[in-house]
Parts: sequence; C-alpha cells; structure tokens
Amino acid sequence: MENNKLKNGINEIRSIVMTDSEKARVFDNILKASTSNSKPIKSPWVTFSFVAMLQSNRLVYYIVIPLIIILSSGGVVFASQDSLPDNILYPIKVKVLEPMEGALAFSNTAKAKHESGLATKRLIEAETLAKAGKLNSSNEEKINNLLTLHTISLNKALEKVDDTNATETIEDISTSFRAEMNAHAKVLAVIKEKQKQKKSNDNEVEKEDNKISNTAKVNAEKIKKISNKINKENIVKYNSKKEEVKSLIENTDEKVKYTNQNENKIEISTEDDTHKTIDKAREYLEDSTMKDKEGDWKEAYSSLLDSESSIKEANILFKNGIKHKEERKNKRD
Repeated sequence: MENNKLKNGINEIRSIVMTDSEKARVFDNILKASTSNSKPIKSPWVTFSFVAMLQSNRLVYYIVIPLIIILSSGGVVFASQDSLPDNILYPIKVKVLEPMEGALAFSNTAKAKHESGLATKRLIEAETLAKAGKLNSSNEEKINNLLTLHTISLNKALEKVDDTNATETIEDISTSFRAEMNAHAKVLAVIKEKQKQKKSNDNEVEKEDNKISNTAKVNAEKIKKISNKINKENIVKYNSKKEEVKSLIENTDEKVKYTNQNENKIEISTEDDTHKTIDKAREYLEDSTMKDKEGDWKEAYSSLLDSESSIKEANILFKNGIKHKEERKNKRD
C-alpha cells in the first residue's frame, strides 16, 4: 500500500511542468542577468600586459620608461654622469638622470637632501670649469639658472618636512646647505681671481663677475629663513646643541692649526678664509650665549644655527684648501 502511494507521488512530481508563459519569464530573467554590469572573472592564464600596467600606473610610466631608455644606452649614461655644461651629454645628466633620481626620493627629507646635493654639485662644476679657464658666460648662465631651480625645489621640500618623523631635521639640512653654498662661493671667487690675474699677465684681461658665487650666497640666506622658523621644542635641546657646536669649533680649530704647523697642506688663501670663518662661528656662539642670558631664546637659537653653519663652512673650506694644494703639487710633479 505504501509502495503504491510512493509511486503515485513520483508520478505526480514528474507530471509537474511549466507553462509556456512561465518558461518565457525565466528565460528573460536569465538574459537580463547575463548582461548586467558585473565584471567578468579574470582568467589566471591571461598574459600579463606590460603596456596596460604602464597605462594604469602613471608613476610607473614616468619612472620605468626613462629607465628603459637609460639602460638601453648605458655607455652614454655613464659618460654623462661626469659631464660639464660645455659637454653635449650634460643635458642628459641634468634633464633625465637627476630628475629620475629625485623621483625616487619619496620622503620630503630625501627630496631636500637630493636638491641640496645637486646645488653643491653645480658649484663644484663651476669650480672645475673655472680652473680650466672654461667658465664662459654661457656655462655660467646654465649653472646659475640650475642653482636657482635647485634652491626653489629645496625650499618647497623643506616646507613639507615633518621634523617629528624625519631622520634629519630641517635645521640639519639647511645649515649644511648654507655652509656648502657660502664655502664654495668663496672657493669659486678665489679660483676666478687667480684666473683673472693669469689673464692680466697674458694681456687677456676681460670683464668678469661672480654671478654664481653671488647667487649661492643669496640662496644660502633664503634657506636660512626656513630654518629660523623656531618653536618651543628647539629651546629644550638648546644646551645640548650648544655643546655640540662648541666642541665642533674647538676640534676644527685644532685640526686646522695642526695641519698648518706640521704638514703645510692647505692653500694660503683658503687657510685665511678658514680661520676667519672659525672666528665668525665663535662670534655667533658668543652672541647666542648673550641672547640666552637676556631671555631671548628665539634669537639665541637662531645665532646658534648661524654658528653651526659657519663651522660647517670652515670644515668645507679646510678640505678644499688641502685638495687644491695637492692638485697643484701633482701638476708640478
């Protein structure tokens, strides 16, 4: 009896069918679902599209494309790295290589250090050309314009630096930049003066100015304004920083005196500038101490930064003096 009921139930289920109108509605719903806005599932076997990747990622586009060009002409790149403004490869260095290096400096601190380094490099290029008697008006203009652009970029980067997370503070970068600009401005002026004297002896006197040196000094003052944005956190570290600067002044002075007395390795003109700059660092430090006693901690810290920048400058002058004297000695030998 139960088997008969089961068989009858199965037959009834099998006899259930959709009407034509019901079939039409279901089919219509399936079609609508298949044409929806849902994204197709990406096959794991689809070939990787390098072009599509470049189009979807602008950062990759601007970095990878120049990199491919550079790697495909490696010899040209290596040759351009040491090129000077009078070299045909110089535009590759300043318009391709250096901007690409800057694009890879992701933090504002790294960007600031990059631009500061480029500015120093421009001054060294000017010194190299001046020594060879090739710092003509065209080369001078190129370097001067780039020097201004580097300083503008440095300024922008420093304004965005967050000292709380930075490995180097704004004042560290700015005092070093000021030192490099002022020191190399003096070195370049000395080199140009020597070239001028040489030309006068050869009856080839022509009007020369110190455009690059002047620009470097002006740029140093511009960056000084950034580092002088002093807050109350600075006063907490005033005493420790003061001791650091004081120690640096004493060590530099001893090093210069020892070198002059025992080794005589520094150029006389640079030696004079070095001593004057050390004295200036001491004066700023004394002024800082006086301002601190008067309770003017902002001016006290500002003078302390001036002292730090000056003693860094003295160290750069000292090293350049030794370098130039060795170069002259090697030429004679």
